[in-house]
Amino acid sequence: MKKNIFLIIVLAVIGIGLLSVSYYNSNLQAVDSSSSDAVLIQIPSGSSPNAIGDILLKKELIHDLTVYKIYLRLNDKGSSFKAGDYVMTQSMPLVEIIALLETGGNVKTTTNIIIQEGLTLLEISDVIGSQFSIDKERFLALANDVSYFATDFLYLQDDNIVSLEGYLYPDTYNIYLNSTEENIIRRMLSGFEEVYTSIIEGNIPEGMDLNSIMTMASIVEGEALLDVERPVVASVFYNRIEENWQLESCATVQYALGERKSVLTYEDLEVESDYNTYQHTGLPPGPINSPGTASISAAINPDSTEYMFFLAIGDGSHYFTDNYDDFLKAKAKYINN
Repeated sequence: MKKNIFLIIVLAVIGIGLLSVSYYNSNLQAVDSSSSDAVLIQIPSGSSPNAIGDILLKKELIHDLTVYKIYLRLNDKGSSFKAGDYVMTQSMPLVEIIALLETGGNVKTTTNIIIQEGLTLLEISDVIGSQFSIDKERFLALANDVSYFATDFLYLQDDNIVSLEGYLYPDTYNIYLNSTEENIIRRMLSGFEEVYTSIIEGNIPEGMDLNSIMTMASIVEGEALLDVERPVVASVFYNRIEENWQLESCATVQYALGERKSVLTYEDLEVESDYNTYQHTGLPPGPINSPGTASISAAINPDSTEYMFFLAIGDGSHYFTDNYDDFLKAKAKYINN
């Protein structure tokens, strides 16, 4: 009887041991061997092996925290883990994850993003979304909440500024990969702040404010390709405002339509929008894009001309005139032919 009890105990211990070994070995395997989705993790400086295990478990890169700890103890691992940014997948077994942690971070912490002149808020969100894991709806919601940023960026305290359209300065930015929507917006607003301080502040013409300057600059940005022509284009629009003429800027119509069209139809020119300068006189309510420095400078310091018309002639430049008949002749020469 005693022998039978002893045998049962021995068999039970062996069975438990085999099950434990099986459980241990199975939990060394990949969480999902078929997954190829990248998982970005950050290991802060000074993180203990146990803290790193918590991160791996939270990111669902390991099955069991206890198995992870046992593996480290049995194999004398963990003391050489390195802080940094890592890209891992659920198809990586524990031994591969441990080896990577000993090698060090395998991804850059920052990347360059290029925001070109003349992009709208929506287009900027698309560019950023192509390189960062952002919520574009949240990005646009923040960009339409001027008051949220006005305390930190005093130039936004102009009552006429209704969104950040025009104020996310176009430039090349080196940005952390884990940046939030708000982080990125603040970085770009800081970029504009430098431009505001260097060329705008104290130089706004009488009768204008920051919003009207940036609105004019954005229209110039949308119409002119050559920097040398921007002050001339600005002069045409200022001359039209002086005469209470409609600006008739195709760039404003495209903004009102919400799309860029190579050719506008007569129906397009009749779209009802406060931004349609074929239908309304004066400047639209706000900028239609993010203008560069050259266009901002042109809006502040336009050339002194009597031009009332200009026409794109197909090579990136424009024909300028103060005479409508000349404009029609140029149109017949460069467009109709």
